[in-house]
Amino acid sequence: MAVTPRERIERVAADILARDGYNGMGLKALSDAAALPYGSIYHHFPGGKEDIAVAAITARSVWIAGLIQECFADGVNRGSLQAMFAFMADRLERSDWLDGCAVGTPALDGSSESPRIREACDVAFATMIEPIATALRRQGLRRTAAHDLATTVMATYEGAMILARTQRSRAPMKIAADSMLRLVTAMTPAR
Repeated sequence: MAVTPRERIERVAADILARDGYNGMGLKALSDAAALPYGSIYHHFPGGKEDIAVAAITARSVWIAGLIQECFADGVNRGSLQAMFAFMADRLERSDWLDGCAVGTPALDGSSESPRIREACDVAFATMIEPIATALRRQGLRRTAAHDLATTVMATYEGAMILARTQRSRAPMKIAADSMLRLVTAMTPAR
């Protein structure tokens, strides 16, 4: 299926946001990377940079939530946690420690100056947390406990990503995955 110019802009913008954050996303660089004329950016996104970032954050979070749902289809366990955290460690390593998260990175720099970016990141994190919480509920946790633990997993994942980028090492992602396994094991009912 062919990718529309709008989808291409969103995908490329999400990649730039993951690497450079909201403040680092220039529209000229975006049009060049998307191999589209500069004017087409405004044709598809009349609101400019902020509209593009909101659309990119939203689209990427839906895609990531789908990956998380697949990852935790058999529950939150050693294999699923290691797979989730290794996904980002692999991404970071392949990019020479440059590519972070298309939600977390702009949340750090764009949410303080743009309420729309902050809101998009907030909704995006909720979208990505929900499949983890759903898996934890299937494992016997009550709704609030499952949501709280899923939020802790996501917060730990994002924090480990920042440390991994800074240290240029997979170690923070592995340590975080192992710690989350211990926490999940301690909090979920024995089966």
